[in-house]
Amino acid sequence: MTKAQRIAAAWANLPAPELADQVRLLVKARDAASRGVWSAVREDPVIAARVRGALAGLKAEYRGHRDEAMWLVWIAHVQQQLAVPAAAPAPVVEAPVEDVTPEPVAEQWAPRQEPAAPRPPSDAPPVLFQEPLSSSK
Repeated sequence: MTKAQRIAAAWANLPAPELADQVRLLVKARDAASRGVWSAVREDPVIAARVRGALAGLKAEYRGHRDEAMWLVWIAHVQQQLAVPAAAPAPVVEAPVEDVTPEPVAEQWAPRQEPAAPRPPSDAPPVLFQEPLSSSK
């Protein structure tokens, strides 16, 4: 068992606050050892879910912080590493396309024969636009 796998296994038994502290330290480290831990965490769906929760807590914790942008980038990078690698894409099978163009009907495209009725007068007063007064006098 590698060191990264031992760390991931130990995280399974940690309470949430301690797990959040461990995740914070590893997010900040951003080295080869941390990448190994993230790949080991990705292999266990239960631990991965707990770590994603800790990452969400970190995002909330650093909201409004002066280093928020930096932490969001780091957290997003870890979330990408935790994403399960996609299997080979399934081949796309295209169904034959049927010609569904409707036949033009002369009645559909004929202009309107009756004139439009005029609108009834409105009870609303006319809107007047006034230029705002300048603030300097």
